Amino acid sequence: MHHLYLKLPLAALLLSLSSSAHAGIYNMQSTLATHSEEGLSGSLGASANWRTGNIEYLQLTATPLARYRHGKHFVVGLATANRRTNNGDIIISRFFEHLRYRYDLSESILGEVFVQHEFDAVKRLELRALVGGGPKFNIVNKKSVTLDLGISYMLEYEKLQDDGNSDSGVTDFQHRNSTYIVAGYQLDDRVKLAESVYVQPRLTDANDIRVLSESEMTFQLTEHLSFTSSFTLAYDSRPPDSIGRLDTTLKSSVAFEF
Repeated sequence: MHHLYLKLPLAALLLSLSSSAHAGIYNMQSTLATHSEEGLSGSLGASANWRTGNIEYLQLTATPLARYRHGKHFVVGLATANRRTNNGDIIISRFFEHLRYRYDLSESILGEVFVQHEFDAVKRLELRALVGGGPKFNIVNKKSVTLDLGISYMLEYEKLQDDGNSDSGVTDFQHRNSTYIVAGYQLDDRVKLAESVYVQPRLTDANDIRVLSESEMTFQLTEHLSFTSSFTLAYDSRPPDSIGRLDTTLKSSVAFEF
Protein backbone atom coordinates (compact mmCIF):
# COMPACT_ATOMS: atom_id res chain seq x y z
CA MET A 1 0.00 0.00 0.00
CA HIS A 2 1.41 3.38 -0.94
CA HIS A 3 1.81 5.97 1.80
CA LEU A 4 0.01 9.29 1.69
CA TYR A 5 1.37 11.88 4.10
CA LEU A 6 -1.08 14.41 5.50
CA LYS A 7 0.62 17.15 7.49
CA LEU A 8 -1.76 18.93 9.84
CA PRO A 9 -1.01 22.52 10.95
CA LEU A 10 -0.84 23.66 14.55
CA ALA A 11 -3.96 25.76 13.99
CA ALA A 12 -5.80 24.23 11.06
CA LEU A 13 -8.65 26.73 11.03
CA LEU A 14 -6.27 29.47 9.80
CA LEU A 15 -4.81 27.41 6.95
CA SER A 16 -3.32 29.29 3.95
CA LEU A 17 -1.02 28.25 1.07
CA SER A 18 2.70 28.93 0.97
CA SER A 19 6.15 27.30 0.76
CA SER A 20 9.60 27.58 2.29
CA ALA A 21 11.48 28.85 -0.73
CA HIS A 22 13.85 31.80 -0.32
CA ALA A 23 16.08 33.84 -2.61
CA GLY A 24 15.27 31.59 -5.57
CA ILE A 25 16.24 28.36 -3.75
CA TYR A 26 13.78 25.70 -2.62
CA ASN A 27 15.03 22.86 -0.42
CA MET A 28 13.60 19.88 -2.32
CA GLN A 29 15.73 17.46 -0.30
CA SER A 30 13.29 17.60 2.61
CA THR A 31 10.52 16.38 0.29
CA LEU A 32 12.44 13.78 -1.75
CA ALA A 33 11.64 10.39 -0.25
CA THR A 34 14.53 8.36 -1.67
CA HIS A 35 13.13 5.21 -0.05
CA SER A 36 9.56 5.66 -1.27
CA GLU A 37 7.71 2.58 -2.43
CA GLU A 38 7.08 1.56 -6.03
CA GLY A 39 4.27 3.41 -7.76
CA LEU A 40 2.48 6.61 -6.89
CA SER A 41 2.52 8.34 -3.52
CA GLY A 42 2.09 11.88 -2.31
CA SER A 43 1.59 14.33 0.51
CA LEU A 44 -0.31 17.37 1.62
CA GLY A 45 1.86 19.35 4.02
CA ALA A 46 0.94 22.15 6.39
CA SER A 47 2.90 24.16 8.95
CA ALA A 48 3.17 27.30 11.04
CA ASN A 49 5.62 29.83 9.60
CA TRP A 50 7.28 32.81 11.33
CA ARG A 51 9.43 34.91 9.00
CA THR A 52 11.64 37.98 9.38
CA GLY A 53 13.56 40.05 6.85
CA ASN A 54 11.98 41.64 3.80
CA ILE A 55 8.55 40.83 5.22
CA GLU A 56 7.51 39.81 8.72
CA TYR A 57 4.47 37.64 9.36
CA LEU A 58 3.10 34.57 11.05
CA GLN A 59 1.06 32.28 8.83
CA LEU A 60 0.10 28.68 8.23
CA THR A 61 1.07 26.89 5.04
CA ALA A 62 0.05 23.96 2.86
CA THR A 63 1.86 22.29 -0.05
CA PRO A 64 0.73 19.37 -2.26
CA LEU A 65 3.37 16.92 -3.45
CA ALA A 66 3.28 13.90 -5.78
CA ARG A 67 5.92 11.16 -6.24
CA TYR A 68 6.25 8.24 -8.65
CA ARG A 69 8.88 5.49 -8.50
CA HIS A 70 9.43 2.69 -11.01
CA GLY A 71 12.63 0.71 -10.55
CA LYS A 72 15.55 3.08 -11.05
CA HIS A 73 13.27 5.94 -12.13
CA PHE A 74 11.92 8.50 -9.67
CA VAL A 75 9.79 11.61 -10.39
CA VAL A 76 8.62 14.21 -7.88
CA GLY A 77 6.42 17.24 -8.50
CA LEU A 78 5.51 20.02 -6.11
CA ALA A 79 3.22 23.04 -6.49
CA THR A 80 2.41 25.84 -4.03
CA ALA A 81 0.28 28.97 -4.07
CA ASN A 82 0.24 31.81 -1.56
CA ARG A 83 -2.36 34.54 -1.23
CA ARG A 84 -2.65 36.59 1.95
CA THR A 85 -4.74 39.72 2.44
CA ASN A 86 -4.90 42.47 5.04
CA ASN A 87 -8.00 44.67 5.18
CA GLY A 88 -8.83 43.64 1.62
CA ASP A 89 -5.33 44.34 0.26
CA ILE A 90 -3.18 41.49 -1.08
CA ILE A 91 0.08 41.62 0.88
CA ILE A 92 1.49 38.23 -0.22
CA SER A 93 0.96 36.59 -3.58
CA ARG A 94 3.12 33.74 -4.83
CA PHE A 95 3.06 30.71 -7.12
CA PHE A 96 5.74 28.03 -7.33
CA GLU A 97 6.08 24.74 -9.23
CA HIS A 98 9.00 22.30 -9.28
CA LEU A 99 9.39 19.02 -11.20
CA ARG A 100 12.41 16.72 -10.75
CA TYR A 101 13.44 13.40 -12.33
CA ARG A 102 16.09 11.07 -10.91
CA TYR A 103 17.70 7.93 -12.30
CA ASP A 104 19.80 5.56 -10.20
CA LEU A 105 23.13 5.05 -11.98
CA SER A 106 24.49 2.91 -9.14
CA GLU A 107 23.96 2.37 -5.41
CA SER A 108 25.83 5.60 -4.60
CA ILE A 109 25.36 7.80 -7.70
CA LEU A 110 22.24 9.08 -9.41
CA GLY A 111 21.55 11.65 -12.11
CA GLU A 112 18.83 14.26 -11.82
CA VAL A 113 17.22 16.94 -14.00
CA PHE A 114 14.71 19.55 -12.89
CA VAL A 115 12.54 22.45 -14.05
CA GLN A 116 11.00 25.21 -11.96
CA HIS A 117 8.62 28.15 -12.35
CA GLU A 118 7.99 30.94 -9.84
CA PHE A 119 6.07 34.20 -9.40
CA ASP A 120 6.69 36.19 -6.21
CA ALA A 121 5.16 39.64 -5.67
CA VAL A 122 7.11 40.15 -2.42
CA LYS A 123 10.45 39.61 -4.20
CA ARG A 124 9.17 41.65 -7.19
CA LEU A 125 9.48 38.62 -9.49
CA GLU A 126 7.14 38.60 -12.45
CA LEU A 127 8.73 35.35 -13.59
CA ARG A 128 11.57 33.05 -12.64
CA ALA A 129 12.00 29.97 -14.81
CA LEU A 130 14.92 27.56 -14.63
CA VAL A 131 16.13 24.21 -15.88
CA GLY A 132 19.13 22.22 -14.69
CA GLY A 133 20.70 18.87 -13.96
CA GLY A 134 23.70 16.98 -12.69
CA PRO A 135 24.89 14.10 -10.48
CA LYS A 136 24.07 13.38 -6.85
CA PHE A 137 26.45 11.31 -4.70
CA ASN A 138 25.48 9.27 -1.63
CA ILE A 139 28.72 9.68 0.32
CA VAL A 140 27.53 8.10 3.58
CA ASN A 141 24.47 5.88 3.82
CA LYS A 142 24.31 4.24 7.23
CA LYS A 143 21.39 3.58 9.54
CA SER A 144 22.15 6.55 11.81
CA VAL A 145 24.18 8.83 9.50
CA THR A 146 23.64 9.98 5.90
CA LEU A 147 25.57 12.47 3.78
CA ASP A 148 24.73 13.44 0.19
CA LEU A 149 26.34 15.83 -2.28
CA GLY A 150 24.69 17.23 -5.40
CA ILE A 151 26.30 19.31 -8.17
CA SER A 152 24.21 20.77 -11.00
CA TYR A 153 24.34 23.26 -13.85
CA MET A 154 21.35 25.60 -13.88
CA LEU A 155 20.06 28.00 -16.56
CA GLU A 156 17.79 30.64 -15.07
CA TYR A 157 15.59 33.38 -16.57
CA GLU A 158 14.19 36.23 -14.49
CA LYS A 159 11.82 39.11 -15.22
CA LEU A 160 11.06 41.75 -12.59
CA GLN A 161 7.69 43.40 -12.17
CA ASP A 162 7.03 46.73 -13.89
CA ASP A 163 6.38 48.55 -10.61
CA GLY A 164 8.18 51.90 -10.84
CA ASN A 165 11.51 50.88 -9.27
CA SER A 166 14.79 51.72 -11.00
CA ASP A 167 15.16 48.12 -12.24
CA SER A 168 11.49 47.80 -13.15
CA GLY A 169 10.80 45.24 -15.88
CA VAL A 170 14.43 44.11 -16.15
CA THR A 171 15.04 40.65 -17.65
CA ASP A 172 18.12 38.49 -17.19
CA PHE A 173 19.52 35.10 -18.25
CA GLN A 174 21.83 33.54 -15.66
CA HIS A 175 24.14 30.53 -15.77
CA ARG A 176 24.60 29.17 -12.25
CA ASN A 177 26.17 26.26 -10.42
CA SER A 178 23.92 24.69 -7.79
CA THR A 179 25.80 22.67 -5.18
CA TYR A 180 24.07 21.22 -2.13
CA ILE A 181 25.07 19.11 0.85
CA VAL A 182 22.48 17.21 2.88
CA ALA A 183 23.36 15.54 6.19
CA GLY A 184 21.11 13.48 8.47
CA TYR A 185 21.70 12.02 11.92
CA GLN A 186 19.33 9.65 13.73
CA LEU A 187 19.83 10.37 17.44
CA ASP A 188 17.54 7.50 18.45
CA ASP A 189 14.36 5.81 17.28
CA ARG A 190 12.35 9.00 17.85
CA VAL A 191 14.64 11.97 17.11
CA LYS A 192 16.32 12.87 13.80
CA LEU A 193 18.45 15.89 12.85
CA ALA A 194 18.94 17.13 9.29
CA GLU A 195 20.93 19.95 7.70
CA SER A 196 20.74 21.12 4.08
CA VAL A 197 23.04 23.76 2.58
CA TYR A 198 22.72 25.13 -0.97
CA VAL A 199 25.25 27.41 -2.67
CA GLN A 200 24.40 28.87 -6.10
CA PRO A 201 27.05 31.22 -7.56
CA ARG A 202 26.63 32.79 -10.97
CA LEU A 203 29.16 31.19 -13.32
CA THR A 204 30.05 34.50 -15.01
CA ASP A 205 30.30 36.49 -11.74
CA ALA A 206 31.33 34.78 -8.49
CA ASN A 207 30.21 37.83 -6.47
CA ASP A 208 26.60 37.10 -7.47
CA ILE A 209 25.74 34.25 -5.13
CA ARG A 210 22.74 32.76 -3.33
CA VAL A 211 22.95 30.62 -0.20
CA LEU A 212 20.31 28.63 1.69
CA SER A 213 20.78 26.80 4.99
CA GLU A 214 17.97 24.76 6.56
CA SER A 215 18.20 22.92 9.88
CA GLU A 216 15.49 20.47 10.96
CA MET A 217 14.73 18.42 14.06
CA THR A 218 12.02 15.77 13.81
CA PHE A 219 10.42 14.01 16.77
CA GLN A 220 8.57 10.73 16.09
CA LEU A 221 5.78 11.01 18.65
CA THR A 222 4.02 7.77 17.70
CA GLU A 223 4.24 5.27 14.87
CA HIS A 224 2.22 7.57 12.61
CA LEU A 225 2.61 11.03 14.20
CA SER A 226 5.68 13.27 14.11
CA PHE A 227 6.58 16.88 14.89
CA THR A 228 9.23 18.88 12.99
CA SER A 229 10.85 22.21 13.84
CA SER A 230 13.11 23.93 11.31
CA PHE A 231 15.10 27.14 10.89
CA THR A 232 15.99 28.51 7.45
CA LEU A 233 18.45 31.25 6.54
CA ALA A 234 18.53 32.56 2.96
CA TYR A 235 21.00 35.05 1.46
CA ASP A 236 21.01 36.73 -1.96
CA SER A 237 24.03 38.97 -2.66
CA ARG A 238 22.23 40.84 -5.45
CA PRO A 239 18.48 41.02 -4.85
CA PRO A 240 16.20 43.39 -6.80
CA ASP A 241 16.04 47.04 -5.68
CA SER A 242 14.20 47.59 -2.36
CA ILE A 243 14.62 43.89 -1.43
CA GLY A 244 16.92 42.93 1.44
CA ARG A 245 19.69 40.37 1.16
CA LEU A 246 18.79 38.18 4.16
CA ASP A 247 15.65 36.27 5.14
CA THR A 248 15.03 33.86 8.02
CA THR A 249 12.17 31.45 8.69
CA LEU A 250 11.24 29.52 11.83
CA LYS A 251 8.71 26.78 11.06
CA SER A 252 6.94 24.03 13.02
CA SER A 253 4.76 21.26 11.61
CA VAL A 254 2.88 18.15 12.67
CA ALA A 255 2.74 15.18 10.29
CA PHE A 256 0.31 12.26 10.26
CA GLU A 257 1.24 9.27 8.11
CA PHE A 258 -1.13 6.53 6.97
